[in-house]
Amino acid sequence: MELKKFKILGKEIEFVNQYRNTRMGFAHDTTLFVNGSQYGTATCTYYNRTWECYTYQTVMLRVVEELRECRRKWLLSEFKAEHGYQKMTDKRTAEFKEIFDKDEEVKLYRKITEKLNRR
Repeated sequence: MELKKFKILGKEIEFVNQYRNTRMGFAHDTTLFVNGSQYGTATCTYYNRTWECYTYQTVMLRVVEELRECRRKWLLSEFKAEHGYQKMTDKRTAEFKEIFDKDEEVKLYRKITEKLNRR
């Protein structure tokens, strides 16, 4: 087990990473905690050597991207419901993008991704 901890936007970020063997190769599992609360998990299965900049990079990026996408879908459904929209036009999409980019949770995910890609 390997822990990766850092602080971003005043929040304690912790990844708990694990390695395990599979029938055809190996897998990396990670769990993301923010201020001690579990936010999500992800797994990457490999059949061969990985080409990551550092161990567990891919799986840590995956959990953050999955959480970001989940947040995007939730914000979009809330946006549509709030305005009574069924379809998204270019104007509505631009309006939503502005809301999405200002969301604090999305900002946190963006900063975590930047940190993970810096190595």
